Amino acid sequence: MSVEGFSNSQQRRRRGSTLNIYHLSSITYHLSPFFPPIVSEISRLAQKEGYTLLFGDVSSRSADQRARAAKRLAKDFVLQNVAGVLYQPVELVDDVERINRDILSVFSRANIPVVMLDNDFTVAPRRSGYDVIGIDNVSAGMAVAEHLLSTGVRKIHFQSRPRCSASVIDRRNGVFLALSAAGAPVRHFRDLKAEPDDVAAIKAQLRRTRPEAFVCGNDAAAVKMKISLETLGYRVPDDVRLVGFDDVKYAKIVTPQLTTVRQPCEKIAEVAFRRLLARIVDPSLQTCFIALPCELVVRASSGMVAERSLEGTQNRMAKKNVMCQSLRKDRT
Repeated sequence: MSVEGFSNSQQRRRRGSTLNIYHLSSITYHLSPFFPPIVSEISRLAQKEGYTLLFGDVSSRSADQRARAAKRLAKDFVLQNVAGVLYQPVELVDDVERINRDILSVFSRANIPVVMLDNDFTVAPRRSGYDVIGIDNVSAGMAVAEHLLSTGVRKIHFQSRPRCSASVIDRRNGVFLALSAAGAPVRHFRDLKAEPDDVAAIKAQLRRTRPEAFVCGNDAAAVKMKISLETLGYRVPDDVRLVGFDDVKYAKIVTPQLTTVRQPCEKIAEVAFRRLLARIVDPSLQTCFIALPCELVVRASSGMVAERSLEGTQNRMAKKNVMCQSLRKDRT
């Protein structure tokens, strides 16, 4: 888990002058490849606006230990009189909603505003009652499925890690919705709830039913899935097609290059940063889910010969979407 924050001595506040960015790491014990560009941009914005960056780290093989350490760190930030928090929800743990609410309650009791980075910790259409800045993951999943359908694929399996984030669940649901809306035989849709390098689980899945494509929860998983498939003798995309999400740097390094959904990392950072500053000034603002435009980038792993961008072909992905709601009583 990594945490960063800022202070601005020139701006008067009722509380202290520190503004924190709060990120809970995955089981890999370091930032996902998706997050460094976001962190870097927020750091740049903080420096530009005269804020000082703070940093902390939590990592453990035990999910329970990570959650307890995160709560202790939250309490430390309260003691440091922070002005606000940018928070990326903890995942890959049991009872994920309770754990996130427990951590966030530390800030709530101290009246410290929080803005979510990337995703909520509840699955759409439910919302936690906090501002969320990211993309519409359901629509992104639908766009991926629509692309695969356009290439003649009908049998799609979705891989996700056990206890995955709400954003990955939303992507999975989007794939299913697109198949259903297109009249595709949804009986061919399957979930693979396993680590992408769990060769035995993947082999068992392939023995039960042979997919034409795997959609993975993110690019990191897709790259590991490709290696697992190759270990089992399957070629991408000749035998099975493969799609990820995020468009991290190695999506273009892997062979074949990975079809994926490109997230607007710098824009997520900017909008989240500005939203938190606005909420510090006016805590009564309605909570918003701000879904920024994302881009489906088609490459060879889904059977295409050359890279091409499908930005703008799905209206729901090509424009900013802001959904606001009143502050809810269950924000604890």
